[in-house]
Amino acid sequence: MKTRLIALAAMAAVGSAHALSPAQIDAARTAGTLKEVYMAGGSAQRLFVGAWFQAQCNPSTFDVFFNGTGAAPSGSNYRAYSCNLKKKVGNWVVGTPVLFVKRDAGGSFQGVNPIATATPQDLMAVNGTCTATGNASPATDILVPSFACNNTVSRLADAGVSDVEPALFQKPVNLPAPQVKVDTTTLDSKAFNQTIMGVVVNKKLYRALQEAQGLIAAGGVIDEAPNKMPTLSRTFVASAMSGQLTGSTADKRGWNIVVPASVDAAVLGKQVNVCRRNIGSGTQASFNVELLNAGCGTGTATYAPVGQTVGTDNSTVVASPALAETGTLAWNLGSGSGAVETCLGTTVEGLPGTAYAIGMLSRENTPTPTGTSTDKGYRFVKLDGVSPARDSAKVGNYKFVYNATMQWSKTTLTDADVKAFLTALRANGGKAAQLNVADVDTQQGVMAAPASYTGAYEDQTDPVTLKFASRMDRNIAASCSPMRIVK
Repeated sequence: MKTRLIALAAMAAVGSAHALSPAQIDAARTAGTLKEVYMAGGSAQRLFVGAWFQAQCNPSTFDVFFNGTGAAPSGSNYRAYSCNLKKKVGNWVVGTPVLFVKRDAGGSFQGVNPIATATPQDLMAVNGTCTATGNASPATDILVPSFACNNTVSRLADAGVSDVEPALFQKPVNLPAPQVKVDTTTLDSKAFNQTIMGVVVNKKLYRALQEAQGLIAAGGVIDEAPNKMPTLSRTFVASAMSGQLTGSTADKRGWNIVVPASVDAAVLGKQVNVCRRNIGSGTQASFNVELLNAGCGTGTATYAPVGQTVGTDNSTVVASPALAETGTLAWNLGSGSGAVETCLGTTVEGLPGTAYAIGMLSRENTPTPTGTSTDKGYRFVKLDGVSPARDSAKVGNYKFVYNATMQWSKTTLTDADVKAFLTALRANGGKAAQLNVADVDTQQGVMAAPASYTGAYEDQTDPVTLKFASRMDRNIAASCSPMRIVK
């Protein structure tokens, strides 16, 4: 299997020659030698933090755990990684057995408010109840789990990650019921990378857009060439994601705006299916800011995302019609990035006929993971003619970019060794050198913030720095401020 994160030539064995399996984890836990770190929040950051952890590991001891059962666990809500360290990280020396557990369920909110209030969360239990998937152990790919774990344990997470700053989750549009605000100044929070967000559509709509925009011949199949990526306007995306577009032969205000009848004769009756994240998602919060002004403006200056709950406490949920080929408007709210991928590429793409759907994902997700034969059934599109590519984003041509943060409680995280480990992750994980050894697909979705490198952007000569360094930024912890050239 193709190694995605570390070149095989660099895999020098250090310490044990065996993977840190569930049985070994149990034994090390009983002996008191196992070091455990638990993190919750932003699913857009799951590959990024997983890649950083693997880079600290002795490859011959590395294993991957997904939530679920059987040979193909989903990993949609929880993932974990274990190994013996190949280098000193924080206060932990070479050879230290470490288990790193990440909760994605519930999105970025789970990396903010429960951390500030020291509220226990359900976190994946990695122990002898986990079962082998049949994949290789030790693992070489963070997307290929060695073990499936089907149990959770209630405990405090040590830290959280979020796609935008903690204060933005105190805004009603991003605050799940019962909408209890917390004091985010109790958190030690700092930005640690820039995350590129993007608009996604299912493959059937992607193909129709390509034909409509003259990128393929009439009746042709999808052309995967980067220069054949179709585009949608910000106004169309904002309208679709805020419930202004519907399938209707009367209003004629739906997919027909971007797909003419010459491409799809039945387009007027096609339901507008929206695959979005739920309240508390950082991906959704960034979209709310970027395209709806929600979370920044007030009153009539903002638009509500489709499917949002109503009422001051988000207590009344408007039921959605079923996702379908024909109809008016439907939506699906997912607790993680994987749910959006499934909604777009499996549920809607798999409907009989030609159903269309639109959604939002961070760019570190990919519909066709490198080194595999997987096709998840969706594709990213351009926004106002600009591709959601790292090379476009780092110079400001593509602006749908937000600063991810990592935070922990200033008072309840009392384990100095865990804090030192997390400090190393936050300080170094977003630097260009670290991004360069991350998953090749993840690399397209993250950038090194201007503060992570020294000197002017134009003076950078190191090829790795040039590959990832962004010259753009917003004001610190202020997603509502516009992107500017700061280096």
